[in-house]
Amino acid sequence: MLNLDSKQAVHHERHMRIICVGAGASGLCLAYKLQRSFRNFSLTVYEKNPDLAGTWYENRYPGCACDVPSHNYTYSWEPKNDWSNEFAGSSEIQQYFVGFAKKYNLGQYIKLRHKVIGAKWEESSGEWKVTAKDLDSGERKTFEDTCDIFINANGYYNNWKWPDIAGLQDYKGKLIHTADWDDEYSLAGKKVGLIGNGATAVQVLPAIQPSCGSVTSFIRSPNWLYNKDRHEFTDEEKETFVRKPEVLLALRKANEKVVNSVYSAYIHGTQLQSETRPKFESGMREILHNDELAKKLVPSWEVGCRRISPDRGYLESLTKENVKMVHGEVLALTEQGLKCSDGSEYDFDVIICATGFNTSFRPRFPIIGPSEVNLQDEWAVLPQSYLGIATAGFPNYFIFLGPRSLVVNGPLLRAIETQAELMLQLVDRWQTENIHSFSPKREAVTDFTAHANEFMETTVWSHECRVLDKNHKTGGLGLALWPGSPLHYTEALQELRADDWDIRYNGNRFDWLGNGLSQTEFDLTSDLSYYIRDTDDTRYASRFKRREILTRSGTQPPRTFNKILRPKNAPAIGLSTFIPSTAVHQDAVLPETATKAEVSALGKALANAPTVAVATFTPPRTPPNERA
Repeated sequence: MLNLDSKQAVHHERHMRIICVGAGASGLCLAYKLQRSFRNFSLTVYEKNPDLAGTWYENRYPGCACDVPSHNYTYSWEPKNDWSNEFAGSSEIQQYFVGFAKKYNLGQYIKLRHKVIGAKWEESSGEWKVTAKDLDSGERKTFEDTCDIFINANGYYNNWKWPDIAGLQDYKGKLIHTADWDDEYSLAGKKVGLIGNGATAVQVLPAIQPSCGSVTSFIRSPNWLYNKDRHEFTDEEKETFVRKPEVLLALRKANEKVVNSVYSAYIHGTQLQSETRPKFESGMREILHNDELAKKLVPSWEVGCRRISPDRGYLESLTKENVKMVHGEVLALTEQGLKCSDGSEYDFDVIICATGFNTSFRPRFPIIGPSEVNLQDEWAVLPQSYLGIATAGFPNYFIFLGPRSLVVNGPLLRAIETQAELMLQLVDRWQTENIHSFSPKREAVTDFTAHANEFMETTVWSHECRVLDKNHKTGGLGLALWPGSPLHYTEALQELRADDWDIRYNGNRFDWLGNGLSQTEFDLTSDLSYYIRDTDDTRYASRFKRREILTRSGTQPPRTFNKILRPKNAPAIGLSTFIPSTAVHQDAVLPETATKAEVSALGKALANAPTVAVATFTPPRTPPNERA
């Protein structure tokens, strides 16, 4: 007899249980998007810290700030109109994520001070058994939870590590890692040794230099920097952003267009790539005014091989009387200080290690898949993922910012959004199609890895530079890099490629057809003739047409495209590196009704926006701050 129950209708949404590890930017994005689109689910987000935001909760060293514009370090749909600074500090960024979670009531899903210590797949029941610790219980209680889908959002920049240097236990002075900063310890008048020259050290040195008695900075390898002051947003600017959201939107879009216009600078043989190095080098030399320092601080490799950092006083700090730069490798720590490869020993009151994180992608706890395979072993040497979100042999398991994600070479939060959206396409199918398990096919992972490796050989990341995304090694191609531009990543992950996945069902794969009735028929408020209309507004069948509509093709003035090989006698593409210029942002257009104050607010913000190498758009248009 026919069962006239909506639970038996086509695409019935069965209850699903999801566990996520980490309540940083990735975990919060997942919770928001799951809540926005789904029903009949349970979500538990286990977070080991006493508060939200992951790396922005943990990293609080002096000078810690975002190295991209604050107004673009937000979820793409959730702007913040009252950033205090163009490059916000860590505490302000953390509060953005805390406020986001509060606004959307995401705290209902989150268990703070709970640390996941293991997960095991149960094939017969098609579920994950997750072991966690309650860090606030007196005995640090261990318990087990279960879920249908397990998501690892542990993060990329919050698993800090001491440097691989002998004698760390021998040093009798104060030893600090920047990611585990001691807020109670004063550096005033102290003799300080600073190890490292990456993005963290670039922020730390100018912040501590004025108060320290002396600072000796140990630099193993140089880094590309561009000069950039931190613009403090005025009350007038912030008021304009609040009162006229279109002004803030124009600024955000202008900043993002800059990021999305420079990818060819990372490709060997491009016009923009060849013209970028002279601009960066001249800018660094101009600040240093010291040829000897420049020889040690200007890299030999191409711009972009290591993450490019904004210089907000770092190079200038190296020229101060109380700062000494030592170019060499720290060999060992001693009771009083350290030994360096220059043959000297140095004594310090305190040694600061700005030496980064463990970025090997190896999970921090055992993840046991079918046949008792541990992902920690599988990824011990060469982690391989499917588009940065999953891996072969581990069913119903996702990872945010996995190998070959857009971690280093693009907007991080947009990458997180893109990954969450693709994950949830599979989650939707699991809930409505009676799926037992899904995992990417091994041949899909192998093919993707081979393509990525081949592509990376054409980029600046194939150079011999020591970087986080190569796990602090000089060789290799960088596992934290997507083989393409930020927009390439967005388009590549936009639609689910079901043929890349091994999908298994509970019983007959067509059981989801149910009792022959639709969900629409059981929705008593729905329009039973919804498809009868005056115009064809159905989804376009081709990718190119969908892309044209989504990206508003034809609405912008033509721009110069940076070709792979520069044509003979072609004019140089205009670069705006190191010079604040609203011409960089000439796509930031306000309505004709905008007042002079609104135009001025945007103009000031744009004039202080990051000035990186950017292709000049054509035809030229009047910068916003010059309009009547």
